[in-house]
Parts: sequence; C-alpha cells; structure tokens
Amino acid sequence: MTDTLQEFTLVDLLPRSDSQSWEEAACKGDPNHEAWFPYPSQDFAYAREVCADCPIRRQCGEFAANTGQSGVWGGHEYDRGRMIRR
Repeated sequence: MTDTLQEFTLVDLLPRSDSQSWEEAACKGDPNHEAWFPYPSQDFAYAREVCADCPIRRQCGEFAANTGQSGVWGGHEYDRGRMIRR
C-alpha cells in the first residue's frame, strides 16, 4: 500500500471551510487554476486583480494563514500559511 498526498486546488478547498460566505468568492469557478498557485518568479497580477473586488478577500487571507495554505489567497501569496508576497 502506498501513501500519496492529495494536492487540493482552491476550488476543492473552498467548500471545506466552515464559512458559508465562500459562495461569494470572486474566484469561484475560475478556470485559470495555475494563476492561483504561481511559481516564486511568476507574477500573480491576474489573481490579485480577481481578488481586488472580492467581498470575502479578508476572510480568504485569514483562512490561508490559519490553515497553512500555499498559493494566492485574498490577493496575497502564501507559503504554508505565511504571507510571502503582497
């Protein structure tokens, strides 16, 4: 038996939150999944632009910090829950 880690995307994680407000997320259903998980040298302007007017931007960033997420959350980039780029 082999143990494999399942890698979740933003779309997979949103419904796992205890907040019902995730339904309002500006990124929900966005087909550009790679934009939410940029390489360190890659710009994340697209994701920041989508997040700019999101009604749950603050909660999204808090979720990332509190649950150790990586990728773009709330318009900022996180690495294992620590904000690394604004």
